[in-house]
Amino acid sequence: MTDLDQRITSTLRERAEGQVDIDRLTSRAVAQGRARRVRRRATLGGTAFGVAAVLGLGVAGGGALPVEVPWTAAKPAAPVAAPAPAAGVPNALARPDLVGTDPSLLHFGVDPARARYLSWQSALDLESAQLDLGGAAPVRFNLARSAEVAEELDAEGAAHIPEPATPPFDGQVVRVPRGGADSDWILRWQPAPGLFARLHTVAPNGGALQAARNALRFDAAYRCGGPLRLSALPEGARITNCGVWVERFPAGFNVSLVVIGSGDKLLKVDLQYAKSIVGARTDGNRMIGDRPAFVAEGGLNEMELLGFPKAHLTAIFGWPTVGGSTEADAATVLGGAQVAEHLDQPETW
Repeated sequence: MTDLDQRITSTLRERAEGQVDIDRLTSRAVAQGRARRVRRRATLGGTAFGVAAVLGLGVAGGGALPVEVPWTAAKPAAPVAAPAPAAGVPNALARPDLVGTDPSLLHFGVDPARARYLSWQSALDLESAQLDLGGAAPVRFNLARSAEVAEELDAEGAAHIPEPATPPFDGQVVRVPRGGADSDWILRWQPAPGLFARLHTVAPNGGALQAARNALRFDAAYRCGGPLRLSALPEGARITNCGVWVERFPAGFNVSLVVIGSGDKLLKVDLQYAKSIVGARTDGNRMIGDRPAFVAEGGLNEMELLGFPKAHLTAIFGWPTVGGSTEADAATVLGGAQVAEHLDQPETW
């Protein structure tokens, strides 16, 4: 993973819900990239990255696993959004070496009778999700091919390490006191040799962690992009990050895909759907094939492909600090975008 990939991945991971903030993405992942790259090479060398700032705490103590009522067996009445199966793709147990190698895929799933997705993400090296187990606090899940990545990376690669510095992935629940009623609760284990899984929640007790572990499935693979696929990319470009946020579903959801080309040219594609959207732009100032598109003038360059009821499909391009993708790059990506016909019906994704 390059430094630029890593900073973008970190910024996207920090979002548990809603749309990724473009200003934050560009300022953290791009504008400071060159200086940080030099500094990190000088100071970090080949050392392993630290634990994520999500803990950022002092001493980790052992803790018994209190009993907590998990997600009820009855499925929610509202439609549930989840990744679509990826037929023919090996699962995590069969090919643990494939986890975190293709940002368009997830190598794990969730039993819908036991938990609900709030979001899911796939990036180079790490696959993850935010889960609702029916309690007040969500549970974060990470899956990676190394313990260091499973513990997460922050934007600087700096270490935020609770004791012990190298926690064992032994299936035990660890409590990290915060002060007050809530603590950090962490469960680490290895679903297969060469695979590292981590669950984390902030709550009065850690009962949701075992319920989340029981809800996870590693016997199938899934497509990350939900209702959006990109079938055409500029020459030399690749998708490095995929994230889908569905906490508000069926009222709405967001999909974000990051495309990086040669020379660190960066382009971000967003699909935003909301039932509350009334009306839509119909007058484009560009054409992509036989479809109208609109390019906003001035400021951050954004191209929208028109014609999606209650949804916006946009590509943001042209960050000059890294060479900048072009309007032609955005047209290529949007021209090959495939969007599900029924955005409010996950079974069609």
